[in-house]
Amino acid sequence: MFEETHDAVVAWGWAAEILGEFNSARYYFAPETLLSAYKSDNSFSFTVKGEHYYGHTYGPTPYLDPRWTKVAVEGMKPDAVLNLKRRYGFEFWGIRTAATGAPLEILTDMHEVSAILDEHAPESSVRPGGSEEIFWGGVRNAQGELASIAVLVKWQSGMHVMASVVTRREDRGQGLATKLSAGIAAYAHSLGIDEVGLGVRDINYAAQKAYAKAGYSRLGAFTNYFLE
Repeated sequence: MFEETHDAVVAWGWAAEILGEFNSARYYFAPETLLSAYKSDNSFSFTVKGEHYYGHTYGPTPYLDPRWTKVAVEGMKPDAVLNLKRRYGFEFWGIRTAATGAPLEILTDMHEVSAILDEHAPESSVRPGGSEEIFWGGVRNAQGELASIAVLVKWQSGMHVMASVVTRREDRGQGLATKLSAGIAAYAHSLGIDEVGLGVRDINYAAQKAYAKAGYSRLGAFTNYFLE
């Protein structure tokens, strides 16, 4: 038996009840985007409007909304969800920020940022000048060259996410992504931001290792399903 709500505040409460206060669901819906949320004793799911009817599920027996054209499923990996086909997996990580003193260079030269994105991560989700961005940060290698960059953005949900995390190929394996991730969280804390989240592909083990070393925790592991 499922309960249903269209109220984001109630849905946030349900997410905390089922998943704990520190959860990934809060990042993905806002009062203006939430269509419906559903809960049972051990599961939670929701639907938001946008380019897709997009959903998230948590737990072993969530409500499956037939309106979905895209859904991220946590805890199950069937071949299909409703009429949606399995595509790829991702994980969501987060950190409660603190004044750790981790260093970070706040970047102002967007030509320098764009050059790294163009060469090393041309499909990055966020580019300089986006309306959601709060700041770009970076760390340099031993030669003083900008080697690893990321941006902190504020999603429509009001939650803050680290995105477009890139380390130059020739500088990988030196711990720079760990320093960058720790620095982003520390600087966010100085701005009064309590939490930072991020998404990462499930097969990107090097990035996951860097985030763990920087103090981030895995909040969920999802499989994406799309309408073919």
